[in-house]
Amino acid sequence: MSPQLEELAGLARKNLPDLLPTLGYCVLWLLVRWVFYKSLRAYFKTLPATSVLKNVGMQEKVLEESFAIIGAVVATVLGFMAFQQSDRGTCGLLNTRGCFRDWPNGTDGDVGGRKDPTGAIALYHNVELGWYLHYLIKHHLGMGMVDNLQMHLHHFSTITLLLISYLLNLHRAGVLVLALLNISNPFLHVAKVVHYLEAKGDTVAFLAFAVAFFLSRIVAYPLVVLRATVLESWQVHPPFLDPARHLPVYLAANGLLLLLMVMQVQWMAGIVRLLLKAVGGSKDDFKKEGASVDYAKTKAGGVDAHAKGE
Repeated sequence: MSPQLEELAGLARKNLPDLLPTLGYCVLWLLVRWVFYKSLRAYFKTLPATSVLKNVGMQEKVLEESFAIIGAVVATVLGFMAFQQSDRGTCGLLNTRGCFRDWPNGTDGDVGGRKDPTGAIALYHNVELGWYLHYLIKHHLGMGMVDNLQMHLHHFSTITLLLISYLLNLHRAGVLVLALLNISNPFLHVAKVVHYLEAKGDTVAFLAFAVAFFLSRIVAYPLVVLRATVLESWQVHPPFLDPARHLPVYLAANGLLLLLMVMQVQWMAGIVRLLLKAVGGSKDDFKKEGASVDYAKTKAGGVDAHAKGE
């Protein structure tokens, strides 16, 4: 093994014990989801027969997105806390050079030290890793809907980025990336619940999500994140993710970030189609287009029938 890879392996071995709580948070998310689903299903039984929530397929969709709102809010709050501790003065949206200063060993003091006395950075990574791990196995336990291949790629990419971020002391840039990506998630899941329930404000909720997604993932993501990780990461001194010295990490991190960019552009295309239907089309056209870009599949066994009637 080359000295560079040995150095990175040493960092990963040293930091790995900090991520052991991830397994506990995964179990916790599963337990909370089970209680949440059981409580809401009991409530659904009390609704009148005319309620849209008497349909099993609609129940599954509302349960999925309602619980996702909880996860999105938790991630947003913890991300903000971690961002506050992650050298924010010189590692932020307008100045990313500080994200790379003194890597790889000079960032040790950020975690659990004077720059992060609350442990917010480690907590954020553990809770987020637990969330995405629970997402990969929840439907095997009979909870939640099944995601398609694209969403599984998204989950695996995010898990890998979280691991690279913490294990290799790249948490300054990692927290910035993840906090930026999480901004639009609460808007998305609220808009989907409102849409499923056909409640008032359907179009307004979707427009709010579309604006948040466009600004954070289509505008800020390439201008801040990709510019920093692709270009600035090897321009600072001492070099951070220098392609000549740490090429595997440079390629892995930027490859995953570029993959996310491609998926986000594809999602934005679907959002634009929905936006056109919301503004100029009929309500039925809007519902039909919304179903076509919903990446969560319904569960097998009697639930799929609802999708055909949407």
